[in-house]
Amino acid sequence: MRNKKILVISLSGIGNTILFTPFLNRLRENYPQTEIDFLTLNQGMADVVSGSNLVDNIFVLSKKPFRILKTIWRLRKKHYDYSVTAFPSNKWQFNMLAFLIGAKNRITHKYKCCRLRTLSFLQNKKIPAIEGIHDVEQNMNLLKVFGINPENEERKLTFSISEENKRFAEDFLRQNCLENKFLVGIHPGCNKDNKYRRWPKEYFVKLINYLTEKEKNSLLFFGPDEVEEVIWIHNNINDKSKVFLIGEKNLKNVGALIAKCKVFISTDSGLGHGATALRIPTLAIFGPAQVLRTSPYGKYGHYISLNLPCSPCLKYPFHSTSSKIKCKKNFECLRNIKVEDVINKIEEVLK
Repeated sequence: MRNKKILVISLSGIGNTILFTPFLNRLRENYPQTEIDFLTLNQGMADVVSGSNLVDNIFVLSKKPFRILKTIWRLRKKHYDYSVTAFPSNKWQFNMLAFLIGAKNRITHKYKCCRLRTLSFLQNKKIPAIEGIHDVEQNMNLLKVFGINPENEERKLTFSISEENKRFAEDFLRQNCLENKFLVGIHPGCNKDNKYRRWPKEYFVKLINYLTEKEKNSLLFFGPDEVEEVIWIHNNINDKSKVFLIGEKNLKNVGALIAKCKVFISTDSGLGHGATALRIPTLAIFGPAQVLRTSPYGKYGHYISLNLPCSPCLKYPFHSTSSKIKCKKNFECLRNIKVEDVINKIEEVLK
């Protein structure tokens, strides 16, 4: 494998990219001299692995069609021996992209659903997707194509932050007199296309008020899709002096701040996976998504979820090519998770 070239493709989000890093870690460990390139959808996903030794070159797809074609042509000329598409990958766009890049061996998962619609026949090396296991395990199974037994390999999550990012976090704590304070990181949102994953905002207000009464300081993280909701939460908090809004756009700086927290509370979102990768005890509040698939992974990961008869109603990627859902019960799976239940779970996590 020394003279081989591998392109790894991660297009499904920051959280999914983090869940792909155990595969990348083991691939690099087993083939340290192999050129491994990384193709992704935006800078946030690229930031997960930039600055690490996991990949040699990073390529980010533009939103402009001409530049996308230019990137595909550039990658095609590299004549990769392998391309590997991260789980989940049951979309025609992913299969078409890998086909156009033209690696000799195009590796992905094999799904029972929608084979023709997703153009999965354009990939020529497939590992069966197994319903009921975690995304990390799905990705680790891809190692079999390279002759690596995943059962014997460590599962190490990676979210790379630099010394510069750490200094940013230290400066923030110093400027806000938060050094040596008990910090709770909270991410109440997620991207706008997945709003159904969000715990009710009024519940977050009650939770933060409780934490404030217990003399704990909260770092309230948000991105562009969550500004309105987070501002509403902040405006309705009783004591704002212990709550700090974090709208930082640099993902690595965000990671450095998360690393200063004693515990991190999130929805089913990428920052929760980032926190577990940084070895911060993390509690994710789950609703319609598949807990067995995307709950925070490893000993630092915890979740709270209601096992309703209708759960989970998110069927992608095993029974659908779409991540959209239709709930007829007004998301009882989230509304019925009480603030007291989350508080009790936090105390359990911190023991």
